[in-house]
Amino acid sequence: MKKLIFSVFLMVVAVVGRAQSIGVYILDNDGDFTNVRNAPKGKVVFKLPSREGVMIGVDKMVNGWWRIVGNMAQAGDFEYTITGSTTGYWIHSSVIAIGTRNYGGQKITLYKEPSEKSAAVFSFTDERDLRVLDMKGDDWVKVRTLDGKYTGWVDRNWLCGNSLTNCC
Repeated sequence: MKKLIFSVFLMVVAVVGRAQSIGVYILDNDGDFTNVRNAPKGKVVFKLPSREGVMIGVDKMVNGWWRIVGNMAQAGDFEYTITGSTTGYWIHSSVIAIGTRNYGGQKITLYKEPSEKSAAVFSFTDERDLRVLDMKGDDWVKVRTLDGKYTGWVDRNWLCGNSLTNCC
């Protein structure tokens, strides 16, 4: 039941609150836990498992740090209640990711600016994890490939913040 409730939460984050928030998951290969802080570069107040596909919602970015929506995280059937701060919860962009929805090998293009009329930076047809860097309006997310070679804007409809399903 908790998994269903959190899945509904992620769908609300992804659909209703599109301009303000986005669902992402932990993708941190540096240790067993990922730090959650009380402010950008602030005190570590909680540690989430880094290798369980933990999903969270984020909504505001400040200098590479994303504010976590609420205080809940989900990994499979397990739900985490993030505690330890009265000022909110923050996580660095280098430890969160979002997947692509090109399950049929569709071509996804990263653009220099948030517009399909902008110059193409990079295109690919394989499913990928991408780092989330920024959001603009209802439709565009700035991402970076995991190898750091390409940064660009992608149509939000090609992205999935659920590490356990394909968002279809």
